[in-house]
Amino acid sequence: MKLFQMVIITILLCISSLFSQVNTESMRNQQETPGINQNLDFSFVYISGNSDIMILNGNYRIDFHSKSKWHGFFVMKYDRAFEKSKDDFTNKGFGHLRTLNHFRPHIDIEFFIQKEFNYYLELEDRELIGGVLRFIPIKQFSIGIGVMNETEIYQNTLLEEQNFIKSTNYINYSVQPMPNVTIKNILYYQFKLKEMDHYRILWDGQLSFKGADWLSFYINYLYRYDLSDINPNGGSYFEISNGLGFHF
Repeated sequence: MKLFQMVIITILLCISSLFSQVNTESMRNQQETPGINQNLDFSFVYISGNSDIMILNGNYRIDFHSKSKWHGFFVMKYDRAFEKSKDDFTNKGFGHLRTLNHFRPHIDIEFFIQKEFNYYLELEDRELIGGVLRFIPIKQFSIGIGVMNETEIYQNTLLEEQNFIKSTNYINYSVQPMPNVTIKNILYYQFKLKEMDHYRILWDGQLSFKGADWLSFYINYLYRYDLSDINPNGGSYFEISNGLGFHF
């Protein structure tokens, strides 16, 4: 039982690490049918034995497409896992609101606000507000160049509330070397305008194989490097995962 609990805790901590830098670009929905679309997912897991473990997970998303050039979406996620009468394994939440306008062929202008917290990283609060110019020179390839104001508060640190302006940039592309094989890559590069040696790099890649119209196999790669006041010597990790996708 103890081994089983340790496996669960390890998996949850890995998932919490992924949440440390939310890849909002991967949340982009390619569906552009005019109207409002909503999606709500909720799950609850209860494990009882020598100890009681509870896992809660909730996701909500709403997309809005107008008949004009405006589009927007709001994504909210909440995850919590804890053992009864003990501290949480993980407790994190995230909300992101984005609007965009196709104001020129192959060019979008986007505005966003974001709020998150992460128990595992001792991140009490992070708030973002900013804008991005998104260039789409060819299909399945885009470049984003933007700026944002970031405010963050960490627990158990001598640092007070941090507030700074950051440049946020990304490259998003996907290719199909074969009809049933898709490679997707998203690369972020963010840095403080006043301290350019403080920066964050995030690479999110996926290799997927389509076995049938209803079944696919995928491999995900994630790399993150962060150099900041919280991580003065730099902090990085690499993670690989795989799974099956079912399409209905």
